[in-house]
Amino acid sequence: MQVVEVTIEPDATRRARLLGFVASAVEAGADALSDHLRIDLERGGDGLVVATSSDAAGVRALAQLSAANDGTLLEVVADPDVAPAHRADVVETAIDTFARAGGGRLTWWLERPGEADLAVAHRSSLRPTRELHEMRCELPLTEHPSIDTRSFRPGLDDESWLAVNNRAFASHGEQGGWTLQTLHSRLAEPWFDADGFRLHERDGRLAGFCWTKIHADHDPALGEIYVIAVDPDFHGRGLGRELTLAGLDAITARGVGLANLYVDDDNVAARRLYERLGFSIHRTRVAFAGTIDSSSEQS
Repeated sequence: MQVVEVTIEPDATRRARLLGFVASAVEAGADALSDHLRIDLERGGDGLVVATSSDAAGVRALAQLSAANDGTLLEVVADPDVAPAHRADVVETAIDTFARAGGGRLTWWLERPGEADLAVAHRSSLRPTRELHEMRCELPLTEHPSIDTRSFRPGLDDESWLAVNNRAFASHGEQGGWTLQTLHSRLAEPWFDADGFRLHERDGRLAGFCWTKIHADHDPALGEIYVIAVDPDFHGRGLGRELTLAGLDAITARGVGLANLYVDDDNVAARRLYERLGFSIHRTRVAFAGTIDSSSEQS
């Protein structure tokens, strides 16, 4: 028998148990939570909601809601062998909880959506709005940047970096609207390496940056272009390409021979740039989004 349970702002003990489930499910082949949601589950977050589907063996599926820049994000982690109907139940319970709490803009990220997922999205009036490609390439490259960069200095560069990030991603659902607390939560991650966080200055100002992340537990190790941006005042100067090269050099310097990054399907210029550098699409995630009315009844 499957039991669906909702926990609003779970305590540390509950979060630790759910993180254990997530880790075991991912090891078995499930999709992982994104950094934003994983950190909320580790440390707690305002408005954090977790719905779980359990049986005699324990948790089998988890649906998590976390606040974001332009609404709320929904992601699901399920044991690979869990029945689609059980996965659908936990998602619909999470969406129903969101509606009863007042509703609003909701974005559900999926990889390889199945028929049951599509049915839940349809019943909830969520429509496909974004496609996000993971692209990969082998390192080292033969090209290197023609600009100078330096390492990020925690405590000294925080405010200037935050200003550039939020200007560059003003309309972005996940990367926009960061606060110092958001930044500090990432700087506290065990993977953080200041030398892999490259900054470029012009005219005494931060013009752009390339922040990289090493996934040491990936086999083989994987170096990610985690966040890259150019201040809008410095657009049109080819800095995006140069900063990408600087980031890839930083990954290579740490002995990693495979790089990845994420790019929206409609960002044609960026995709073409990455393709010219040797990247190709590895997998694609789809965002289903819409407004959940507080008066709606989810099926």
